[in-house]
This record gives sequence, structure tokens and C-alpha cells, in this order.
Amino acid sequence: MDTIKLPKGGTIRLFGEPPKGFKPTEAEERELALYGVAPRPTWDERLMKRWQAKYQKKLNFMRPAFRRMDYKRHRLPGKAGSKVVHGVETSNIWSGAVVHAPQRKQMKWVESEWTVPNAFPPPGAIPGVWYSASTWIGIDGDGSPDVLQAGCDSDVMNFIFGTMRQLNPWWEWFPEGTFWISNFPVSQGDTMSCLICVDEGSNTSARIYLMNDTNGAHASFAVTAPSGTTLEGNCAEWILESLEIDTSVPELASYGAMYFDACNSGTTDNTFLNAGNANTMNMLDSNGNVISEGAIENQTLVRCTYEGPLP
Repeated sequence: MDTIKLPKGGTIRLFGEPPKGFKPTEAEERELALYGVAPRPTWDERLMKRWQAKYQKKLNFMRPAFRRMDYKRHRLPGKAGSKVVHGVETSNIWSGAVVHAPQRKQMKWVESEWTVPNAFPPPGAIPGVWYSASTWIGIDGDGSPDVLQAGCDSDVMNFIFGTMRQLNPWWEWFPEGTFWISNFPVSQGDTMSCLICVDEGSNTSARIYLMNDTNGAHASFAVTAPSGTTLEGNCAEWILESLEIDTSVPELASYGAMYFDACNSGTTDNTFLNAGNANTMNMLDSNGNVISEGAIENQTLVRCTYEGPLP
């Protein structure tokens, strides 16, 4: 695999390109690993059915290209609320749901699929300021100094000639920077899938699998943590975030409502945890008002709803 060295000591490793006509559902396990296909979850019938449905479709296996996004900064949520099961946590930048690993256990993987939201400027938006609704899944970050995450930013800005929007699929192993996957095609309203798996017996290496279920794009790569960082595995999450862009205070875009489906995760000893085991996370403004609400609709479905200023 080709290796890309990152500024803070982490790495990205690219998988080989599969041959023409490659069919993951008929391939051997060694071929899946060689070409960056998610391993078969044979230990769980429900997950196996999802895997088969995903990989029996016609897919465009692409080698991802990366560009560092210095003008965007993902943050940790800081002090959160109660960690009790089915409690409500709060943050000034995160909303959604977070599941905490049982005592003496570590998170090993997390997955979900969601529709990429269309971001709108909130009422009173300041011209020339970016507003964001970043959707992602990850491991760690709520109560730990690290987070391994991947998703897609939906940004919007008013300016003198109209409204500008941008979408950026990305990944990050905080405190390493954010890296845009510059050749991964995505549009508002597309359904994205993501799976993050920590390597067996490791807390510094993992694999990320991204799929655009709408257009068939598939990108995967292996990553290692920045120097001095190890994954604690204390939690997994499904999050809508407001970002710091161009050194401005994180500003939330108006996004309506969006849903994370197939909200599943597991620990190193194969304990299965889904949204039904999670806490909700609400995003608060500086006055303590909820501006983005997280809710658990059922065992695998998380809803985020914009509750900020309305027209």
C-alpha cells in the first residue's frame, strides 16, 4: 500500500485497485483486505445482511486523494453533561448521540448512514461568514483527548452577490488536522455510509470505509494516529457539528432535520451497542438555549433537528 506521511506523525495508507469486474460478495477475505473492502461481519446476522446489500451493488472503487483543510478546525466538545445511559449531554458544538463503552471495555468500530443535509444561512446571518452543519461518526472525543472521525461538511455563506455553498467529505484523527477527500463525489441529498474499524490489538491504527450509496462511489484507506496519541475507545458517536472556519467562532447553519440510520457500534470483545444504548447530545448557544437537538428515534435511528433562530 502507498503511504502518505502527515505533519503530526500520522499516516494514510492506500489500498490496491481491484481488477475490472471485481465482485466483493464473491471474493476471498484476503482479496477484501487487499482492495480495501470492509471485512464480512460474519459474527452478526443483521450486520452481515447489511454488508451483502451494500457490496452487491455496482460500485466505483476509487483511490482517494487528500488535501489538508487548514481553514477548518474540528474541536472536542469540552465538558459534557451526564454520562448515564439515556441521559442528555450538552455541548456548544456537537449534537446527536454518543454511546459510552461499558467499564473495562473499549470501542472497536462504529457505523452509520445518513443523508447529507443542505445548509442554509440562519436568520441574521452575517455576510462573509461561513455557517456549517458537519455530519460525521467517530470513536472517542467525549471525555477523552482524541477522536477518530469521518464525515461530510455542509457549509454556507451569504455574500454580496448571493449565497455560496460547499460540501467537503473528510476524515480526521484529532489532534492531527482535517483532511478533505477531494475526489470523493457527493451532493446535497446523497446518502452516505461510513464504517470506522480499529485494527485488532491496536489503539493507534484503524481503517475507514466511505460509500456514497446514491452514486456508488467507494473510498477506503488505513490510518495511524498522530505521534503521542492513542485511541482510548471510551465512546462512539453520531454527530452534527458546527465548525470553526477561518478562525471564526463556530457558527451553526440552518439545516432542518437529518437522520443517522444504522447507528451501530461494538467493543473489542464484540459487545454490540447501538443508538438504543446511547445518550443524546444537544448543542447550546452562549445563552444556554438549544440550537440543535439530538433525539433517539429507535434502536438504530438518531435524529438531529435545527432549533436555532427561525425567520
